[in-house]
Amino acid sequence: MRLCVITGSLILLLLTSLAMQTVLAKNEPAELKAEEVKISEIFENETAYHGKMVVVEGKIELECGAGCWFVLDDKTGSIYVDILPNNFAIPQKSGEDAKVYGEVTLKNGDPQIIGKMVEIGGEVYQ
Repeated sequence: MRLCVITGSLILLLLTSLAMQTVLAKNEPAELKAEEVKISEIFENETAYHGKMVVVEGKIELECGAGCWFVLDDKTGSIYVDILPNNFAIPQKSGEDAKVYGEVTLKNGDPQIIGKMVEIGGEVYQ
């Protein structure tokens, strides 16, 4: 009997979690639903992407202590994401997956992204 109650509770918890993920996905801002670009594509065609709005997704591999910039890695490359120009920061999330919407710019000849919106674990920061 006790095993049935525990199993039932776990199933209910799993279903609730899946339902919440569906709700979060439906509420994702339109900007984050745009077609994703690989970081390697940005580096290979930096002049074509300069000034363009893009969506990139990857893992946060390095983050500043204040959360105003981070380095995102999508396994094709890593790119610096600066969110300070848009007056927001993210909590410490190194090692977590993130989706970024922002403008590709060049700084000292290297591509970077000025992030306008960041989604981490269903939370949207902007």
